[in-house]
Amino acid sequence: MRVNIGPVLVVQRKERGITQQELADFIGVSKAAVSKWETGQTYPDITLLPALAAYFDLRIDDLLDYEPQLSAKEIRTIYGSLKAAFETDSGAEVLRKIRSFVRRYYACYPFIEQMGLLLLNHYDLLPGKTNEEKLALYVPEAQKLFVRVRENAQDVALVTQARSLEGYTLIMQNKPKETLALLGTRTPAYLPAESLIATAFQQLQQIPEAQAVYQSALAQDLSIMMSQFANYLQLLIGDPPKFAETYRRGTGVAAVFHFDQLNPVAMMNFQLSAVAGFAQQKQTEALFQALTAFVALLTRTVFPVKLHGDDYFDQIDDWLDHLDLGTQLPRDPIQVQASLRDFVLANPLLAPYQDDPRLQALQQQLKEKNHEQ
Repeated sequence: MRVNIGPVLVVQRKERGITQQELADFIGVSKAAVSKWETGQTYPDITLLPALAAYFDLRIDDLLDYEPQLSAKEIRTIYGSLKAAFETDSGAEVLRKIRSFVRRYYACYPFIEQMGLLLLNHYDLLPGKTNEEKLALYVPEAQKLFVRVRENAQDVALVTQARSLEGYTLIMQNKPKETLALLGTRTPAYLPAESLIATAFQQLQQIPEAQAVYQSALAQDLSIMMSQFANYLQLLIGDPPKFAETYRRGTGVAAVFHFDQLNPVAMMNFQLSAVAGFAQQKQTEALFQALTAFVALLTRTVFPVKLHGDDYFDQIDDWLDHLDLGTQLPRDPIQVQASLRDFVLANPLLAPYQDDPRLQALQQQLKEKNHEQ
């Protein structure tokens, strides 16, 4: 957050041919005081701001050149603290804090976007009697934040991301026509900027930097692909052969790149999508194969999960550190772990298998692991 009144005073005064002494005489302070204001050593008393603004025919906001901007690190810190607050504070208190931060940094568009994501990722923990009521309250609130970013931010990448997130809120509100009107009806063609960035580094003979760009692009594309596999599976429940083949291919891609180590939570989401589909198809053997793999991954995953590279993706840690949320995941780790565990312990899709010894063994394994923690 920056207040740039000094440079504004210098520019305004010189444009009008006014000396420091003349400004000091009008305001009723010393020339030395004006000098300190302009060099940033001190700020004018708040009671003098209206007179200064009137003298230069400016609004007070323009006089202050107030920029409520946060660094990426500050945004990550605030997001993390609000996410952690769900463990100690009431949902109402966390909501009050979120809205207070939004008012304070309403012109910091990267931050506003992250607060919209925070609402989307945790709306179920906010005040309300049912999840349906909470969704109706907080998803539109998040949507308004994304609209503000889309309509006002100057960063093209930020605007593009805000548009996609706005589309996600429309989907959550069951507004498919509005979603298509916003995003279009076809997969957009694009020239990945990362290829150009890497080529530029290569032309500068900065090979390690070019390698790091391609590594981070591959890691990001891999996460997107696994998410798309998970979503695509839900469209194939009525086509068991295609469903099984999609699961096989997704599992194969994940195995090649050791995705369960790179992003275990995303891998578990893919596995649960498969489990849900196999349960609906009554493919018992395939269900337990996927469910066993899921439980094995869940029990060996340490929460909170921190994203990191590995022996192959050995140059992506700096990229991860510079993401909007850094290496942290968007949801509270306790809530993530509980929701993943509850799928096995209490999901109605698995009710027909409650007497199956395999399910009972997997449930007991999760209960024992939970007790250890």
